[in-house]
Amino acid sequence: MSIIRQLDEVLSNKIAAGEVIERPANVVKELVENSIDADANKIDVYIKEGGIELIEVVDNGKGMDYEDAHLCFSRHATSKIKDDHDLFCISTLGFRGEAIPSIASISHFTLKTSNGEESVQIEYEFGKYKTDHKTDLKKGTDIKVEKLFQNVPARLKYLKSVNTEFSAIYQYIERLALAYPEISFSLYHNEKMIFSTNGKGQLLEVISRIYGITTAKNMISVSFGNDEFQIDGYISKIDTSRSSKSHIITLVNHRYVRNIMSIDALNSVYRNYLADNRFPIAVINIEVDPYLVDVNVHPSKLEVRFSKEYELRDLIMDGVSQALENVNLTYQVKNRTTERETFKPNLDQMSFDIVDTIKESTSIIKEEKEEYVPEVKKEEPKVTIQQVQKPIIKEKREMKEKIYAKAQIHGTYLIGENEKGMYLVDQHAAQERINYEYFKEKYSHLDLTMQPLIAPLQFEYTMSDFLVINESKSLLDEVGIHLEVFSQQGFVVRELPMWMKNIDEKIFIEEMIDQLLSDQKIDVMALREHAIATLSCKASLKANTYLSMMDMQTIFDNLMCCVNPYVCPHGRPTILFYSDYELEKLFKRVV
Repeated sequence: MSIIRQLDEVLSNKIAAGEVIERPANVVKELVENSIDADANKIDVYIKEGGIELIEVVDNGKGMDYEDAHLCFSRHATSKIKDDHDLFCISTLGFRGEAIPSIASISHFTLKTSNGEESVQIEYEFGKYKTDHKTDLKKGTDIKVEKLFQNVPARLKYLKSVNTEFSAIYQYIERLALAYPEISFSLYHNEKMIFSTNGKGQLLEVISRIYGITTAKNMISVSFGNDEFQIDGYISKIDTSRSSKSHIITLVNHRYVRNIMSIDALNSVYRNYLADNRFPIAVINIEVDPYLVDVNVHPSKLEVRFSKEYELRDLIMDGVSQALENVNLTYQVKNRTTERETFKPNLDQMSFDIVDTIKESTSIIKEEKEEYVPEVKKEEPKVTIQQVQKPIIKEKREMKEKIYAKAQIHGTYLIGENEKGMYLVDQHAAQERINYEYFKEKYSHLDLTMQPLIAPLQFEYTMSDFLVINESKSLLDEVGIHLEVFSQQGFVVRELPMWMKNIDEKIFIEEMIDQLLSDQKIDVMALREHAIATLSCKASLKANTYLSMMDMQTIFDNLMCCVNPYVCPHGRPTILFYSDYELEKLFKRVV
């Protein structure tokens, strides 16, 4: 007896929906892309309760006649491709003919459409035809999707909160607005307009609407290409950055895609300008012959494959590099939130058995010169360190071994000795390790005593990110970061906990918020570990800094009091050892 059976149409559509429709944002994506393919220049999107209760997309596109309106509910019925030749030369956003039957199989689906001559309203309920009749709709299409996933409870239970689901919708509308500045988009949530563009075709105006005027003023126009590719758009100056790559927007023939190769190529150029874990804002459209790009890679159509990928990578790197070289990238001075004071480090006071605070000094004390230190004609570098309060550890740590300082080489490396042999120390890496263990112990407990800021810290986000942050900001309250809403899509911080003293507060808070956006949680320990390592590096001695014999000895002593004196927080060696035997072998004094 045969065990293979033909699935009915409703079940087939549910299976297709499982591949294409994971959440309300996927419904919006498919419907709005159909509106764009229908040559609409005005698209209104209405959402209720994050799309779970209602998704409605209204456009002024070409619309459909009675026959096409019925046919569009059949799987693989499409007006966008006819044969395999068209499949490899796709110029529309949709092409598979799966979206409408898939969505209709998991919702109450109402289609109103008119081509200007005929108009019709058709209703489906969870994949089953209900009714159709004429309607008075003018030219265009109006689609309502209600009770989404009500017949697929397994999918429904995996949906997140209303704000999170709406945030995903909002983010995709933003991407489409950047891809099509000539289309007027409006987005409503629970009958309130949240986002809109005027459709005048000005990309910079859309960037301003999403990221703010200040960011828009800091964008650089780019336009370059070759025989295969033409790239246009905007990239940010180096004093405008974000803590994730998610604001590098890549478009291919105005289709929003996540093309890792293009993103990494652009980001690699900025590595020469930006600090670690900082990324530019960019919106670039890659115009390419459809024959050279395959968009039929993944059901979501968010991934593409180029036939000349390496040529495109090199083109992006060269074009972005030239664009950055041709503008003045000098950092613009901005108001600091707190006054940063500089101090001359008295290395003796960094010893773990000293509990007195390093004394404040705004002048640079001239360092003693020993006879072995070579004369240098250039001005000696000034050493600065952020203020350090009393260390938590009061008892003297046991020194692993005593090493006696003997000399310094090139203002960078220290030579020491003991009865075992010779030691070579990288003074910067060693001081990093010393600082790291000092600060780690100092910040081992969160001090939630609050200190008001002279000037509040301000943070602005896109509306999609703002909604998620606002819903989850209580997680930040637990570590003393209180975000206060101060604009339609911004926050302000007016006070900070004492445990954040000596940390770059703005960057640290941005990283916490970015973690909140990506993981829906805050790993304070991991962030604090990174902040302490960064602080330790910045407070460390730089190369070409000449030290007195006493300061050299203090570095050796403090290093040998560390729990792990062998590597810096980044894993580089701090100290190299040459035994007496190895030295004698080097000079061939032993066989």
